[in-house]
Amino acid sequence: MTLQDDKIMRHEIPNRMMSTTFTLPIDNRKVIGIVNYNAGAEGITPLAFWVKIKPTDSYIDRELRASGKLISRCLQHGEDLKELAETLSQDNIIGQMVNYFNKNVEEIIMGIKSDKKQRMLSTDPYASQMKE
Repeated sequence: MTLQDDKIMRHEIPNRMMSTTFTLPIDNRKVIGIVNYNAGAEGITPLAFWVKIKPTDSYIDRELRASGKLISRCLQHGEDLKELAETLSQDNIIGQMVNYFNKNVEEIIMGIKSDKKQRMLSTDPYASQMKE
C-alpha cells in the first residue's frame, strides 16, 4: 500500500497485473467480466474489476464500465470483496457479476471450467423461476 493525499491508503497499482476473464449469461445477454489481481504469499488480491456488454458504447455498457471503475477503486482502497458482494444487491448486473466472482474466485482465477451448464441469471427480483 502507498500513502497518498491526507493519509488515505491505496494499493499501489503495478504496471502489469495478472488478469482473468469470465462470462455470465444475465437477462439473455452475454456479460464479460475481467479481473486484474496480484497473487502473493497472502493470497489473491483483486485490484480491478471490469464489466462489459455488447454492443459496446451502449448506455448499459457505459454504466457497467463506470460501476466497474467504482468497484476497482473500492478494492484498491482495501475494501473486502466479500463485503462488496454482500452490499451490492443481485437485482442488477454489476451485483450479479461481483457476487458470482466472490463465490467462485478460486475456480475463475485457476481457469477451472465447471461441468455444469451455467444457468441464465436474472436481475428481476420477482422472477418465479430462473431459466436453465
